[in-house]
Formats: sequence, C-alpha cells, structure tokens
Amino acid sequence: MSVATPEAPRAELAPPAAVAPLPARRRARANRPAAALALAALALMAYAAFAGGGISIPDESRLQIGIAAVSAAALAGLLFAARRPHAAPTLRAAAPPAGWAGLALLGLFAVWNGISLAWSIAPENSWLDFNRMIGYALVAGLGLVIGASLPRAAERMALGFVALAAVVALYALGGKALPSLDLLGLVDLNHTADFSRLRAPFGYWNALGLFCVLAVPIALRAAADLERNRTTRILSELTLVPLLVTIGLTYSRGALLALLFAVALLVALSPDRLRLLAFAGAAVLGAAPALVLGFTSDPLTTDAVPVAERTDEGIAFLIALVAGVVLAAAAGWALRRWDEWVVMTARARRTAWRVTWIAGAVLSLGLLGAMNDSERGVGGTIEHQFDQFTETKAEKTNDPGRILKTNSGNRWTWWEEAAGAWSDRPLAGHGAGSFQLLHLQYRENTLPVRDAHSVPLQFLAETGVIGALLALGGLALLAAAAVRRLWRGPAGQRPYVTALAAAISAYAVHMWFDWDWDVPAVTLPALLFLGILAARPPGAGGSEVRPLAPGREPGGRVGMLALGVAMCCAFALSALLPALARDRTSSAFEHAAAGTPEELAAGARDAEIARRLNPLSDDPTAAASAIAERRGRYDRAAQLLAEGVDRAPSDPQAWLRVATFNFRRDDLRAALPAAQRLAELDPRGESALLFLPALDPSVRSATATGTPLPRLVPPPPAPAPAAPAPPSAASPE
Repeated sequence: MSVATPEAPRAELAPPAAVAPLPARRRARANRPAAALALAALALMAYAAFAGGGISIPDESRLQIGIAAVSAAALAGLLFAARRPHAAPTLRAAAPPAGWAGLALLGLFAVWNGISLAWSIAPENSWLDFNRMIGYALVAGLGLVIGASLPRAAERMALGFVALAAVVALYALGGKALPSLDLLGLVDLNHTADFSRLRAPFGYWNALGLFCVLAVPIALRAAADLERNRTTRILSELTLVPLLVTIGLTYSRGALLALLFAVALLVALSPDRLRLLAFAGAAVLGAAPALVLGFTSDPLTTDAVPVAERTDEGIAFLIALVAGVVLAAAAGWALRRWDEWVVMTARARRTAWRVTWIAGAVLSLGLLGAMNDSERGVGGTIEHQFDQFTETKAEKTNDPGRILKTNSGNRWTWWEEAAGAWSDRPLAGHGAGSFQLLHLQYRENTLPVRDAHSVPLQFLAETGVIGALLALGGLALLAAAAVRRLWRGPAGQRPYVTALAAAISAYAVHMWFDWDWDVPAVTLPALLFLGILAARPPGAGGSEVRPLAPGREPGGRVGMLALGVAMCCAFALSALLPALARDRTSSAFEHAAAGTPEELAAGARDAEIARRLNPLSDDPTAAASAIAERRGRYDRAAQLLAEGVDRAPSDPQAWLRVATFNFRRDDLRAALPAAQRLAELDPRGESALLFLPALDPSVRSATATGTPLPRLVPPPPAPAPAAPAPPSAASPE
C-alpha cells in the first residue's frame, strides 16, 4: 500500500505575493526614472521662478521648450519602462476616470485656444496663449506620471517645493537686508532700488506672495509631523519665518487671504489640529520682529532710496530676521519637548468648536452693533464699503497701509470690462489673450492693464462659455480625483496629500481676483500638485496607460515614441518662433536708431526675418516700415504699414502708425480714416485724443477732404529731391 504524497505547487500558479520583493538597492535603481522626472519638474519650477515668473517672451519660450523636452523623456520612459513579473514599471501613468477626463479637458482647452485664432482680435497673443496652455496640460500630465510612479510622491515633491520656495523667499528678502551685496556680478540683491515693495524674482508682488503661500501649509505640515526626523522638522519650522515675512512685505491682501484659507483648510482636515496651530503660532511669533521693522522703517518702505541710506536699516532688518528665526526655533523646541500637551482629545475638540462658534457669533454681533451705532448705520456702512470696493482711483501701491484697505485695487472696473466683453460674444469669446485689447475698447478710464485680474472672467471674455467650461471643468475634475485620493488613499500618505490639497486651495482662491493663469511660476506648481494628487499611487492599480510588454510590437512602441517626440518638437518650435521674432525685431529697431546706411541695411534684414518668423505680429512690419522711411523708400513703408493693419486689424498701435505716417506726409485722405479707426479701438487713449481736432468736422472744411491741417507730430527730415513722392498708406475697410 503506497502512501500518497502531496504535489509540490506549480511555480506558475504561485500567487503574486509570493514573488520576493526587490532588494533596497534594486528598488532605488527602479525608482530612478521617476525621481529624475520629479527633479526635472522642480528644475522647471525653479527656472520659472527666477526667470521673472516666466511671464514674458523669451523666458516663457525657454520654459516651454524645457517642458517639451521633459515630456518627450517621460513618454520614452512610459513606452520603454523596464518591467519584471508582478512588479510595477519604472514609469507608469495611472489615474481614476475623473483624472483622465480632467487632463483631456485641459488638452481640449489648449486646442480651443488655437482654434480661436480664426476670430481673435489679438492673433499673436492667441498664439502665445495656445503655447502656454499646451505647456500647462503637459505639466499636469507630468504630475500624473510622477504621482503614479514615484513612491511617496506627494511627500517628496512637497518638501522639494518648500526648499525651492525658501530660496525664493531668501532672495526676495535680500533686497531689504543686503541691498549692497553683489556676488561677482552674478547675484545682485539691490532689486528694491526703485520700488520698495517686494516682488523679485517674479517682477510681480502678488505672484511672489502666492508662490510663498503655496509652500506654507507644506512647511507647517512637516514642522508638526511626528513621523519625520528631527532635522527636517526643525528646517521646515525655520523656513516658515522667511516665507511669512516675504508674504507680509509683498503687501498683498490676496496672498494673505489665500494664506488664511489654506492654513484653515489644513487645520480642519488634519487630526493634530492643536499641534498645527501651535507651530503656526511659533512661526508668526518668529516673523513678527522683521515684519514690524519692514513695515515701519522709512528707508525700507520708501522708493528710490540710495543704497547707502538703506544699508544700515538693512542690517537691522537682517538682525531682526535672524532673531525671529532663533525665537521660532526656541518656541518649536519647547513645543517638541512638551509635545503631549499639544494633543487634543475628542472632548477638547468639541469644546474648541463650541468656543470657535461662540467667538464668531460674539464678533459678528459686536461688528453689527458698531455699524449700527455709526453715523451711517448698518445699511449705510455696507453701502459705503461697497462704494469703496468698486471705486476706480489711482492708489499708492507701495504703501504698507494698503493691507488694511477694503478697495478692490480697481479690479471691479476690470471685472466689469471682462463681463461686458463676454456679454457681447458669450459663446466663443474674442480670442485667447485678447483682454489687453478688449480693455482699450471697454474701459471708461485711462488705467493701463494687461489682464482682467480674474481668471474665470478672463476665460469667459477671451474664450467664451466653451473655453471657460473646458478649462474650469478640467481643473474641477482633477480636483475631484484629488479629493478621492484624500479620502480613500493610503493613511500613511494622507498628511502630505492634505498639505498639497491646502496649497492647491490657496491657488483656487487667489485666481478669482488675480491673473495667476498668465504667471507660469505660480500655475506650474498648482497643476503639478493637482496631477500628483489625481494619480493612482504606486501599487494602487486603477486606469493605467501601460507600456507594451517587452518583446512585443517593438515597432509600435518606436512609432508611438516617434510621433510623441515629433509633437513635442512641434510644440517647442511653436514656442521658439515668437521669441526669435521678437529678438530680431528688437535688433531691427536698434539698427534703425543708429541710422547709418550699414545699420539700416542690417535692420532691414532682421525685420524681414522677423516678419517671416511671426506672421501674426505687426511689430516686425513696424520696424521694417521705420527703416524703409528713414531710407526714403516711402512706397515700401506704406506697404509695410498696410501689412501691419492686415495682420492686427484690432490693434490701435497699428492704426496709430498709419495715421502718424500719413499726417507727417500731409496726406489727410489716408490719415483721417486711420485716425477714426484708432479712436474706435481706443476711444480713451492719449493717441486718440491727440487726433480729436482732426476728427472734429467743425475744424475741417466740409468740402475739401484734402485740406492740410496743422501737423500734429514733428515731421521727419525732408527727403532728397530725387526721392519718389510718398503714397498713402492703407485705409480701414
């Protein structure tokens, strides 16, 4: 009788869990592509921050070329990711359906920006916006790949961004503390020489404030995180001091509002609320000395103060900043030493909520009582504050006291202009990037502005309901996927997921009253964070773009990579051409100013190259026309001016050049229609007012349309007798 022996299990039936995990060293090597992609994303954000916020050409063009290069590398990693049985690829792209849908809508919004070229009143700006939106969609996609590939991606990217924000804040504060410091001509900290309000390296104070605000909830989370090592906690706590001081010295009310919202959301969503509040209080205590001196010192708050007079106050400011850091460190040390005292029990939480509600009710009743006892009463006070908010007036933007003011900084006027423009073309808008010209047509004042200072309203005015739904819907779907990750993701990753969500909420609040969408340095972090949170973290499964299995269809992978690289190259070329055209145009104007025959010939060549590189801009034709006029070639100058108004028929500057050229040549038959078109496009502009005497029938003959009028602009030097008679430039249709 034989005894049966159990069969050994087949190797192919072994469960996935039976596969031995990778050793630590091999795991680190497997994570290198994802880590390299994360470092590349941080490098893009660093470049945007220190390239003036990435706002202007050619800085934004270089940034977009970098995004294209990183995206091509990420695509190669996705298609040729190394795999082993039952192991995740080195790079993957996985997200819930809401995440994919949000990314798709952002891509469609970029396409819609390009389509709007067909009816845009600012075609060159529409091209630039098209490039910008492609870059934004790619950055959100990079965030999705990083979030799905890099273990603890939210935590690592969050801490990396805090380090970057700390460098930005210290550089900004250097303009107050060490204005005389110049390191070998490479780093000049005297960026408060003309304007005392902090704005470097962005060039725009509100953007600098928001950039630092995005880092505050992350640094606060790390400072109060008991799971982190002591060094990281201390460094995060100390980083909060320069971040808060920088935010304060930007005098940005919007940044302060976004900061309060982000910290409140972080505290509300975190279980260790009391600890977070305690460390936040320590950071505010540390920031107080430098803020007090920065707000009260005349040399530090006055424009155009010589460096010698700011140096001593700068040293005092530096001492106050260092003292604040030491104070915050001491407070943090005490909090860590008695950490058990900052743990809130369930009963204490209920009591805290009751006290908060009661305090809020008491403050509200006290405010209503004070308003009722005032001369205006409750209704009159509210009406007065609303009038203050909507009033249009010039204000001193570098006054520290503006933080306490309740006016809108003229935003209400620009919001009305955007709403009016949208109501005229509600479905498709006036074309991406067109608000700069819309403002000239709809304004009732002479305030210059580039953007509507409200991202949603600008979407409506420029791209209509269709564009606004695509952009805001894409952001909302990515946010929905991020919220799902917040509530259902791994508990160990939740603290930094919450911190990134709080940072994103700060951007979401701030974009309603500023032009953040046109500042890549603050939008890139928000979109990258959204992509990371919308992704499925490694090991979580979900809808995934999987690379083809090794050994199968290599030609298909190569073909997909070739197509993707070609598209990235096309995007890079689209970003490069406007920058090259502007560089050539600037060179042409410089040659024209020199005036020698050789310089004029070189300028004409540069202008011709610029005309070919950017067929949507009238600036190259303006440069070429100026050179042709200086060379006595009036036929050519008139043709180039006509080409300029054909390229940008809604640009007042193009018509101003036509009117000025013909007025200088005493040709009113061509000049007056151009001046009339100028007045229609910019009725309140100084140039239109200059031509009003010529447009008034009471000062012209009713029958003689060619009657010479007094020259409104100094004429150019008289041409040589052999020069041909100047023809008329084009008139409007």
